Amino acid sequence: MSIEVTINGRTLKGERGQTILQVAEENGIKIPTLCTHHKLIPNGACRVCVVDVGKADRLEAACTTPISKRLVVQTNNERVMESRRVVVQLILDNLAIDPDKLEKDGENILLDLASELGLKVEKGKLLSEPRKRIPEDSRNPIIIREPDKCILCGRCVNACNDFRQYGVLNYEGRGYDTEVTSGFGQELLMSGCASCGECIEVCPTGAFRPLEIEKVQEEIETVIE
Repeated sequence: MSIEVTINGRTLKGERGQTILQVAEENGIKIPTLCTHHKLIPNGACRVCVVDVGKADRLEAACTTPISKRLVVQTNNERVMESRRVVVQLILDNLAIDPDKLEKDGENILLDLASELGLKVEKGKLLSEPRKRIPEDSRNPIIIREPDKCILCGRCVNACNDFRQYGVLNYEGRGYDTEVTSGFGQELLMSGCASCGECIEVCPTGAFRPLEIEKVQEEIETVIE
């Protein structure tokens, strides 16, 4: 059953059960998001895709809010844009490394979004100090994890828990001290990780990446010798 909604002044049709984000994308309306991936169940974790649906007390996440009759949505008014700027600026401020190092497959999703929002990359604008550096985890024979590249988008946690149902990756800490950990703070190698590689595929910043084939060959040769 089709439902008519209004997005940015345009009357559009969607199907019952579709989200605002899905209808917008089908009609060429871009709503930025960091936590959404086509394989994963949307959870609204990043708060970048928020839109204005006329509620005075809050904005809604477009990726989790279903369309309804007579719904009127604004995706880019000043209220929405300011909320996105604050969220992205907090992510930038909380990085332990230079955001230029977050490139994956030739794309830097965070810097591209910051540019779209008109943000200058200024460290320490909203937070007094960046997140503490966390050592690279490279003992897993397949996956290298660089926690300093994590932007807490939640894709890896979603993939590990809801998609693959391994339950290895989870959040630890609260607020400013939140981080993604494996097996109660263990290295991936000791955490029960199945090395399925889903975290590598869904991570937008390269915080999880495959071990280079040359290093794999070196490991094999070392074992053979």
